[in-house]
Amino acid sequence: MSTHRYESTAKGVMEWANSELQHVGRIASLNDKDIQYSYALSTVNGMAHLKNALFELVNDPDYEYHKKDLLKTHDAVIRVMKHLIREYKVNLSTIKGFNVRHVLGNMKYLKTRKRRS
Repeated sequence: MSTHRYESTAKGVMEWANSELQHVGRIASLNDKDIQYSYALSTVNGMAHLKNALFELVNDPDYEYHKKDLLKTHDAVIRVMKHLIREYKVNLSTIKGFNVRHVLGNMKYLKTRKRRS
């Protein structure tokens, strides 16, 4: 987990999540594989920050009342990130390369297992 503090509100983070999740449909609607990859890469990067911001609020006692919804959204974001990585072959090394300020924490949770045929 990152030591960076996002200091967001539950409403702000949930709106951010809604926006990021809408990107997935837009990515799928494109025909150009290069644009799909770039858009998926950008979306996974944004979702990595979103996941951290959500987890920060899940662990904040001031947001105990919202914890269940925040945790559901957190888990959904991780599932979508894994899907984008698998579907569009997003290279996590590229995202790690942009993390020069070390805002993102460990991303091992995104390792996907190979599917059996």
